[in-house]
Amino acid sequence: MAVFSDVQFTPNVTVQALADSIAKLMLSQPKGIMILCSAEAASWGDDFKQYVGTLDVPIFGGIFPGLILDSRFEPRGILVVGLRTNIRICVIENVSTCAPVSSNMAYMSQSVNSVMILTDALSRQIDGYLQHVLGFLPKDCSVFGGGAGTLEFKAQPCLFSAAGMHQDAMILVEMSTQWDIAVGHGWEILAGPYLANSTDDNCVLELNFEPAVQLYERVVQEHSKLRFDEHDFFDIAKSFPFGLARLDDSVLIRDPLKLQGSGLICAGDVPENTMLYIMSGEADKLIEAASGAVKRTISFHINEQGVSDCFLFDCVSRQLFLQNLFSNELDLIHQEINPPHRTVGALVLGEIELDQSGILSLHNKTAVAALAKIKSHE
Repeated sequence: MAVFSDVQFTPNVTVQALADSIAKLMLSQPKGIMILCSAEAASWGDDFKQYVGTLDVPIFGGIFPGLILDSRFEPRGILVVGLRTNIRICVIENVSTCAPVSSNMAYMSQSVNSVMILTDALSRQIDGYLQHVLGFLPKDCSVFGGGAGTLEFKAQPCLFSAAGMHQDAMILVEMSTQWDIAVGHGWEILAGPYLANSTDDNCVLELNFEPAVQLYERVVQEHSKLRFDEHDFFDIAKSFPFGLARLDDSVLIRDPLKLQGSGLICAGDVPENTMLYIMSGEADKLIEAASGAVKRTISFHINEQGVSDCFLFDCVSRQLFLQNLFSNELDLIHQEINPPHRTVGALVLGEIELDQSGILSLHNKTAVAALAKIKSHE
């Protein structure tokens, strides 16, 4: 049985277009609704709040730089997804200013099988909140999600719930569905490591005891023909992310999004005194890493169960880097999902995943696919 009751897409980004899509979706009798919208929805405000107040089905979602439907990338539109199983939604406000320990997670059911987390990508303390959430999850619970926002990197409401639109917030969606998580990025070390000797949550202030911007721009320019004084910062930085060295020898990718004085604002925190690499990538290796992770995950369970519908949270800067080749990545991932099952998701600013070793991480420049498990006899 499919996890999604129905999926509706419209290129029109208005509250009325949303209402029309949900009216069609309601014919499938969903028990919950996910709403994914492009940047134009940031101005909805009170009109959205008034509309969702009329719904008697739990809703959640957010604003993202792009939408994913099967093997298609949609830069503009509204994607609504009906869920067949009951969901439970919690909204955490003021993520940047309230300590994670002040959030009461005791409500979380110990029988929950999975949690989707959507967060305002520009919030501080995201990693601290993720670790706090982890302490309340039952064993074998799968966790996945992504960061909402736009490529303007402007602080504004970007998350949806039945209460309206939210800024500087995190949404937790409890589900009874079981999911397998596939993760891949394909980025490789270009230079480093460098000591992040001074950081402030998601802002890298110094590398090797010199201003972070100064070292980063010098190294990138030494390894490329690009100059930062001739381009917008992110136009270059999207191709040269940081790699945060981890104890298991893996590398957690961090996107430098914009400048703040002599510091670099990243999508996710960078702990002080960690080692950072500067990374680079080749299109073929990025595509293989993402699609290969999905294929391996499906193959591992092929004798136990099939795979149903798929949520895909793919980093927007992968799409910006791959450009026209991004469709190859979506094609190869969706080929693993047998019809009539669907792939739905968004281009995100940071990808969330709980790995098999129990580490809950905010990734950048990575593809995270959640593959719904179905029993072999279904």
